[in-house]
Amino acid sequence: MTKAKNAVKPAKTHGARHDVIAKEVNPVQSTQPSTPPPRRTDAALKPKAPLEVLISRALDQELDWYFAYGEAALVRGDVTILPGYAAVRVLAAEPDSAGSKALELALTVRKCLLSLRMPHASVLCTAYTPRRWPAPIERALQSAAPIAVRLALAGDPWPPRRSRSGLEEAAASRLSAAIVAGSPSLRVDRLRARAERLLGRAIVAYMNARALEGGALGIA
Repeated sequence: MTKAKNAVKPAKTHGARHDVIAKEVNPVQSTQPSTPPPRRTDAALKPKAPLEVLISRALDQELDWYFAYGEAALVRGDVTILPGYAAVRVLAAEPDSAGSKALELALTVRKCLLSLRMPHASVLCTAYTPRRWPAPIERALQSAAPIAVRLALAGDPWPPRRSRSGLEEAAASRLSAAIVAGSPSLRVDRLRARAERLLGRAIVAYMNARALEGGALGIA
């Protein structure tokens, strides 16, 4: 029996390749949104009204921007980037003034931080300076992790900042090991509560100082 010349040949499947193609057509799991981490300012300010939420978000973005970028940019004399909340307003109303507004904002934040009583500015710097911690610390202490690590360096209410490198890393390693081992001498809940109190007081103090600068915050 002769085969038709134009007969369609059956498609070959190599192993489970057809399963792979089916998964590629419907990549459901890869598009699932992840839950964003809570803002550090929300824990301290507990915003409820829409304006309070807006202010909390702006303060969190501002401090994050300053310690990750603005502080060093001021030293270099090259502040050109605005934090998200301010960039939206400035670029919509005065796009040509973004550079001068960024410098103005960095100077305003620095002025507010310098006006704070100890240890508030140091606490904010510790909380917002970008760094990575061991996973057990991140899970157990969340946004209070960097402050808890600093507290673990000494028994003081707020140990002074060390100039020698490696001390925080060593303290983080010991703290992480103690958390994993479930050390009875370590009260994680107490350490976290202590760190959160320090951060909360620092954020409230900064917000009060920042309010004196009026419209510089960019909230109308």
